[in-house]
Amino acid sequence: MIHIHPHFLPTGFVHQHPSVDNGRVYLREMVFGDPTEPHHHEALTITGQTEQAVAAVLRRDARVGEADAATTARVVSAVMFLAMAASVNVAASADEILRDIRAQIAVLLTR
Repeated sequence: MIHIHPHFLPTGFVHQHPSVDNGRVYLREMVFGDPTEPHHHEALTITGQTEQAVAAVLRRDARVGEADAATTARVVSAVMFLAMAASVNVAASADEILRDIRAQIAVLLTR
């Protein structure tokens, strides 16, 4: 089973905070907003740090090179963003979305 550490997910998402819809709007803004806006830039910096952390975990496997780990980490980040921000998942619980993320990442990591 794939473990997604809560550190990699927005706090409101993991805890089903009442403002989970605001979290989805925030995630969409991170992807499509103005990267020169200070708060957006800070969020993108955190995203980059998260991708570096995921890549570091992937590199624990001696068969995974640095470039592949970085690329895979970006794909993992994209999977997480889409699963958490997509309007199609608006009625899904955090647990359902986490299961979906795990399933997608499992397919990615078996390649």
